[in-house]
This record gives sequence, structure tokens and C-alpha cells, in this order.
Amino acid sequence: MVDPVWKFPEQKSGITEYHKNPTESALDSTLETFVREVLQNANDQGVSEEEPVKVTFDFTTLTGSDLEDFLETLLWNWHGGSPEDLRWHIERAIENDQARDPGLKRFLNHFDGDSLTVLTIHDEHTTGLRGTETDTKQTYASLVKDFGSTNKPGSSSGGSKGLGKTVLWAFSGLSTVLFNSNPDSLPSDGGSEPPRLVGRTIVPAHTDEAETTHFTNHGWYGRNDPDRIDDIGRPASLWGDLDDADELADTLSVSRPNNNYGTSIGVVGFRIPGGSDPEMDELAASFRHASVKYFWPAMVRDELEVHVKTPDGTQTEATLDDAPGVKPYVKCYSDYFDISETELSGAGSFAKREVPIEIPREDPETIDEDPHDGYQTAVDLIVRHLTPADRADFDADDDDELVINHVARLRGAQMIVDYVDMSRAANRGKDFASVMVAGEAQTRPGEDVTDAEAALEDFLKRSEPTQHDDWVGSNNDYLDEHYIGTITAEINALKGERLEAEIHDVVQEDVNSGDEVPGMDEIVPIMDGRFSDNDEGPALSWETRPDVWIDDERWQFYAKGGPRDSGHGDWTLTVELVRLDSQEHESESIPIDDFEVVEGDADTSIDADGVAHLEADGTADRVAFQGDSIELDGLSRDPEELFDVGEATQTKIKISAEIMEE
Repeated sequence: MVDPVWKFPEQKSGITEYHKNPTESALDSTLETFVREVLQNANDQGVSEEEPVKVTFDFTTLTGSDLEDFLETLLWNWHGGSPEDLRWHIERAIENDQARDPGLKRFLNHFDGDSLTVLTIHDEHTTGLRGTETDTKQTYASLVKDFGSTNKPGSSSGGSKGLGKTVLWAFSGLSTVLFNSNPDSLPSDGGSEPPRLVGRTIVPAHTDEAETTHFTNHGWYGRNDPDRIDDIGRPASLWGDLDDADELADTLSVSRPNNNYGTSIGVVGFRIPGGSDPEMDELAASFRHASVKYFWPAMVRDELEVHVKTPDGTQTEATLDDAPGVKPYVKCYSDYFDISETELSGAGSFAKREVPIEIPREDPETIDEDPHDGYQTAVDLIVRHLTPADRADFDADDDDELVINHVARLRGAQMIVDYVDMSRAANRGKDFASVMVAGEAQTRPGEDVTDAEAALEDFLKRSEPTQHDDWVGSNNDYLDEHYIGTITAEINALKGERLEAEIHDVVQEDVNSGDEVPGMDEIVPIMDGRFSDNDEGPALSWETRPDVWIDDERWQFYAKGGPRDSGHGDWTLTVELVRLDSQEHESESIPIDDFEVVEGDADTSIDADGVAHLEADGTADRVAFQGDSIELDGLSRDPEELFDVGEATQTKIKISAEIMEE
């Protein structure tokens, strides 16, 4: 076994501005950015068609002997304050006046050795850290070794600049990140058994106390092999069979959870740059929310699974309920390949349109292999006319981007790039949620990508800034290097006037002068649920009045309310869907198939007759509930046509209440 070592290469050029952490200018330091970049990097490296990529954000708070062992193994101050210790280099780095890092200094000043938080990011069913120590075309190089480069497989991968990974160091209070990997192939210059363990620190360049020896801004934790260090200029990775890397990884809180291929990344001294540290439960909720907000397309296709584990051992999986504002968008994307209608036909209906885009020809002086001559193509746009349940989902989310009248944009990476505000297009029209599907995301799973879709995927990928949170055409040198022709106008069209015009055409009412705009009540009459066991008036009050509509061959309903009298005890509701005949008299009931509370606390059930029941105790003043009927066979997708041809009769929702006195 060879003991690990820290090595900061020496330099002769002195300290310059170049030696700042590249994260400072590459990315903003928000939690959402961190989660986006981490999940994108993992999702791009999936290796299994049967198993989703699984990512676990695992928080550990080290104290006592665990922290002592961690710091000893990390060589924090093991040599009593010499260039062989990590602490020595960090203390010298914060003295660099040319490249100050106030966050690093602040963390070191407050680190008293009593506790340290390590965030370990485990990904599974991914490639792991492939490649030799000097390879420039594999994942070891792109994630650990070479900033500013990327070697991700396929045009639909998330990044093209290679700087997104720098968020790992930005969120480490000690600017130190550890990597422990079980790669799916072993390099020729390493061990014969995983794991592969390596660490890297990025701090301002610095000197010794005498200012005679200059050190670069990056230090490496690895194998203490002087000949190899002289050969490649840094320590090589530690390996399981050569260096007991599995035991070292366990002490450093980056041991793998199982034998699946993948990498565990330890962010040492995790903190949010420039901000206060939230409570752990709040932090875990923020991680789950950001995961769902940007990666629900991959999640609903069972391509990605995200978990968060807190220091008390609690592990939770991110679900749509962690970001309820995405649910209307999920409905759009889930039916994307099966939607053929081009016009909205009522609440819950979809319309599919195209937004044209011209891809300029590739520059043959930049593109080495088969540059294309450009394409006339289009992105797809799915628009959903909102229902009350959709509005409730938006209301349940406090994210100011997950709101009505926005367009979620994605391409083949299955990550939402951004949510574009198109409220102006919906002015005096129908409220909506929309998904723009572009590039390789337009290909049905299992089918071949067309040349135009692949070209659009490349065009959009190259347009993304480092944070991958927009498609940018203006002042984009990277695009200018790759294309000849109109660039800015075509990229901007996907969030500007061309998009707005298409949305406007879909959501605006088509009404002739003097006509009355038809309302849904003409199609689906409802009852407001005013029932009582006495003669004192309504027993219930509604924040959102009960509504019922047809969506995908089922009746759906939604309401939010509760007892009118604040001094109430336990209470129950009975909910029934009832058909109306041609004279609008009640006929048979339509069985309810699904019934749930989406806001508030109450128990629900459905009896053998398909009637729904809700039971709440006296502490519940308001609940929101929704449900579906059984599927109605042989119906068209247009509600107005259903009634014109007699395929469906009008339906109302009946709600009765029993409210106990307090």
C-alpha cells in the first residue's frame, strides 16, 4: 500500500489573475445551478437501457472521531503545518491579493474542527471515471482533470463548454472535491480493481512564507509515487488493489453504496456560496424541488431517479409532489406523441403546433466531419388549456417560474432549459401551460433521429451558455465559430415574437363581432355544492367552486373549500357525478375511479357504487380535492362535439356535507 499525498505543482511565472477559480466567472452560485449541473452530468453518462440513472445527494455531518479520522486521511494538518498539508496551502492561498477568495477565508475562519458537512453525490448506472491519467477524451478527463473541455457522448448530452462541473468546487467551503468511482472499464495505467479514488483542490495561486516558491491554483490528492508525479506533473489516482482505496474512501465519506457502475463525489465542507446555511430539512426539500423542476422529463420517462439523504439517515425520493407546478407541463409532455389536434376545445384540452426555425449551414473550417448545408425545420409546441386542478398545482408551488402562461423548453438532454413567460400572448385569452419540444426530444423513443432533428439538437446545444439555462444567439462566439448565416434571429425566435404569435393564435378566442363567447357551463353544468341539513343556508364555502370537465375520455373534477362556520367539528363530504338527460334531469351516476386530496389533510375513499367520500377532523378548515371518473368508451376528444352528436350527456357534480358541531 502506498500512502496518499497532496501535490500542488510549482510554477515559475508567479501569481496572476489567471489563477482564480474558473467558477467565479463561469456560473452563478445558486442551489438550482448546482443541482442542474450535477444531475445533467450524471444523466448524460447513463449506460443502461433497462435501469434509470440514479443520483443520491447524501449529506453527512462529521464530528468526534469520525471527523478526526477524516482530517487525518485527508492530510489536513497531518505534517504539522507544511506544504505537505492541505491546510497550509489553503492558508497561503487566502493571502493572495491578486485573486482573493473571501468565501474560502470566511469558511476557514469559522471552521473550528468540531464538525464538517460533506455532501456526497452518488450516481449509479453511469460510466464512472473512464480513461487513463493522460487521456483527454474520456470521463476522467472531462469531470476531474480538464476544465473547459467536455467529452460527453452524443449530441443530446447537456453540456458543450465543459465548465459546469466547477460548481462542485464553488459549493465546497474548502474548495476541495473527492471522487471515488467504479468505472465500467479499467484504464491501462491504473489498478486492476476498483474503486478509483482521487481528490482535487482549486484555490488561488500562492507562495510560501518567503515568497520564493510559487504554487499553482490546483492541488491533487492521490498516489505518492515520485516517478509518476514527475511523469504527469501530479499524483495519479489511488486504486483498490494497490492502495486500499476502498478503505480510504470509506473514511473520507465517499464510499460507494453498492457495486453498480458510477461515481461518488464528495463536496468537502458543503455550503451555499454567499448565503446562510438553511436547516437540513429545508435544504433537502430545495434539492428535491430543483431536481423535479428541471428534470421531470427524464423522470417521467423513467430515465432518472433522484434521492436526498440527510444526516439523520432519512432518505426521500424526489417526486412531482416536490414541485407541483410542473404537473401541467408533465401532462403536455406525457401525451406529446399522440396529440394531433391543432386547436383547444375546452378546459384540459391540448393543441399541437409548430414553430418554424432555419438552421444555418455549418462552417466547414470548424466542423471537421460532414458539415451540413442547413435545414428548414420546426420545433413542436404543446399547449394545454388549464383546468382548475392545474391552477391548484401552480398555486401549491411558490416558485415564480412555475406559474400559468409559461412555456417549458427542452431538447434531447431531457432537461428543461428554462420557462419562458408568454403571459402577453394569453392576454384576454385562455390561460395555458405549454411545452416546447426540440431536436432529438422530437424523436419517439425507439425510433431513429432524423438529420434535421440532430442538426437542431447541435444548434441549440451550442447556443447554451455555461449554465445551460437559455438558448442564446446574440454575441455568442461559440455559435459564430460553427455556423455561417442567420443565427441570432433564429435562436431568438424560440422565445420571441415567432413563439408569441403561435401561442396567441392558439389561446385567443375566435369570436366574431357581436357574438357571445361560450363558457364551459354551457357544456358541463356544475353545482356549487350548497347542501345543508338545516335551513340556515349553505353549509360549505368554496375558495375554488366545484368544476367538472372531460379530459382524455374521463370526467374530471376539482374543488377547494370547507365548512362555512369556523366553529365546526369533524366533517364529511360525499361526492357524486350524475348524468343529465336531454331535459337536464338527473339520471344515472357515473362511477368515480380516482379521488384524492391535493391540499390539506383528510381521508378519502370510494365505495362500491363509485361514490367518493372525504372525512376531515375539526382542525381542517379547507381542503382541495380532485378526481376522475371511470373511462368512457368510444368518445371523441372534443367536448363540444360529444354533446352535439350525443356521445356523452351533460354531467354535474353533487356534493353533500355533514358537519358536526365543535
